[in-house]
Amino acid sequence: MTEAKTLSKKIVFQSRHFRVEEIVVTRDSKQFTKQLIERMPIVLVLPYTADGQIYLESQYRDAFERHCIEVIAGHIDPDEDPLAAAKRELAEETGLTAASWKKVASLELSTNMRAPIHIFFATDITEGKADLQDDEVIELLKMPLTEALEKITSGEIFATSHITTLLLFDKMKREGKL
Repeated sequence: MTEAKTLSKKIVFQSRHFRVEEIVVTRDSKQFTKQLIERMPIVLVLPYTADGQIYLESQYRDAFERHCIEVIAGHIDPDEDPLAAAKRELAEETGLTAASWKKVASLELSTNMRAPIHIFFATDITEGKADLQDDEVIELLKMPLTEALEKITSGEIFATSHITTLLLFDKMKREGKL
């Protein structure tokens, strides 16, 4: 079994959504300096209807310089409960509200950075008016799950956590768990 001990930590960069921490560790009698990235936790929400339709969104993403098709997502505010954040983000970004919620997973984005992701499925949907932030232009999309799965194959949906959410939904639907 590997023996590891953290000797020191210091924040070398911090922004609204990210933090980089430099740590010094010993492991198996060797000393290492590492930079750890920590991203603010997020929620992913997949709303769906009784007749098998799901809601996704399309929005322009500066990182990719194009519109991206995504599951509804957003950051969890400090000291905010993930379910409360999921409800807030769904309403703000899409105008949708849901009467029934199911938390289906808590994941990490990767094994070399801290980036918690909480996945929720929501149903009994009511449509309303979105309350977008100044830099958001979001188009609400409604489609059958099969169409969304085709968009994964075609590369139109490409973010791994969004793909994971859709595949998890598909699996749970096929197993009769939803």
